[in-house]
Amino acid sequence: MRIRQFAERAALSAALSLSLLGLGTTTGFGTTPAAADTSTALPISSYRDMAVDAAHQQVFLSDPFGDNVLVTDYSGQVVKLISGEDGAWGFALSSDSSTLYVALRDAGAIAAIDTATLQETARYDTGTGAGAYAGPTSLASAGGKLWFGYSTDIWHGALGSLDLSGPQPVVTLGQGPDLFRGSPHLAATPEHPDTLVAAESDGNNAALAVYDVSTGQANTQAMRVAPGPDGCASLQDLALTPDAARVVVACASPYYHQAFRTTDLADDGRYTTSHYPDAVAIAPDGTIAAGVDGASEPDVHLFAPGDSTAYKTWDFPAPSPYATTTLQPGGLAWTPDAGRIFAVTKDSGSSSLTLQVLNHPQVSTTVTVQAPASSPRNQNLTLTGKLEAPVGFSTTSSVDIWRLDDPLAGEGTLIGSAPVAADGTFSYTDRPRAKGNVQYTVQYYGDARHAYAYGSVTVDITSD
Repeated sequence: MRIRQFAERAALSAALSLSLLGLGTTTGFGTTPAAADTSTALPISSYRDMAVDAAHQQVFLSDPFGDNVLVTDYSGQVVKLISGEDGAWGFALSSDSSTLYVALRDAGAIAAIDTATLQETARYDTGTGAGAYAGPTSLASAGGKLWFGYSTDIWHGALGSLDLSGPQPVVTLGQGPDLFRGSPHLAATPEHPDTLVAAESDGNNAALAVYDVSTGQANTQAMRVAPGPDGCASLQDLALTPDAARVVVACASPYYHQAFRTTDLADDGRYTTSHYPDAVAIAPDGTIAAGVDGASEPDVHLFAPGDSTAYKTWDFPAPSPYATTTLQPGGLAWTPDAGRIFAVTKDSGSSSLTLQVLNHPQVSTTVTVQAPASSPRNQNLTLTGKLEAPVGFSTTSSVDIWRLDDPLAGEGTLIGSAPVAADGTFSYTDRPRAKGNVQYTVQYYGDARHAYAYGSVTVDITSD
């Protein structure tokens, strides 16, 4: 049968593609930790932040103590080292990926870098002063402005904003409550641009705050010190879910990643990882990459939204029996299509860093199809079904529907397609004309995240 032959060829092609990538075809829960697909030594020895430019397939890495911004391609090969970026600390990428904004702690400024030419095109004074206890560190784009965290003195931090929408840049300092003991980390999500989250840790207790920035000011919606049932010591990283409903934090202790509701910062679950969480990044579909500073255990764990058990892990092997390779704080970033993760690691006894490229393998996918056991000829017949996988589906996903009127003919006809909802459900209405057993086959061709899958159902088409 043509459909069956196509399915077999597609499955073989998917398996071959994964094999060529060195990923294998084993997917699902409880898999053996995988190694990085490529590892490239970087010409920098310090790191604080990373940004992924999908428009030009580039990765930007900060080198604050070398005063550089390093640019690589998606395979980790160096494209350019942009020098003269004093204390380059945190990044924010414009929505069209045309401009990378860089927090220059040691210059008390924010630089704008053209992502096409890789040249600095502007520099904006933040008015904070410069240096470890002054200049801006973290950046986030929210509410139509650039927000930055900075230190007001050795004991206090605050929020500032940079408005570039008018003829002249406008800086506003001192926003938000006096909550932070130092320059706060910031997080935002483009899907809900009016929500901004700030967090800071003085080593023992983290302080978290959620702001509504729709008015151009940081209006506090919730704030909390030492959140979670086990507290949060030495906060390393944070990320917002795409719907801005939850913030996930990585603290050196406790030994799991924590989630909090942004409405009130109440505890909203945990992700089982291991000792010394130090990084978290969330893909546009909600998949969570959680990293730990683990010398003898998996370094990166992937979680489906709402699931506390990882369905995929990576472990970075040490260069020798007497060395360790560990993930750097804040050292994870996704490509926007969620098909790849970048991780920054460091080997013990070495000052150099490495960029690990993790190609996200396709996960096993199933298709179930339901239909009435029988239906009259020339009447509407509705098929319903669902795709299921450990990770969610894009709102642009679709399935093709094939109809086989005569099993002896061995050929099917493509009669249409149906959109797939975020929860994997779909439906399609047909009006069959032939009597007898009619077979419907639903084909999902897969994507960067999901493997090819198909399912069938047979309906007895009776007289009018």
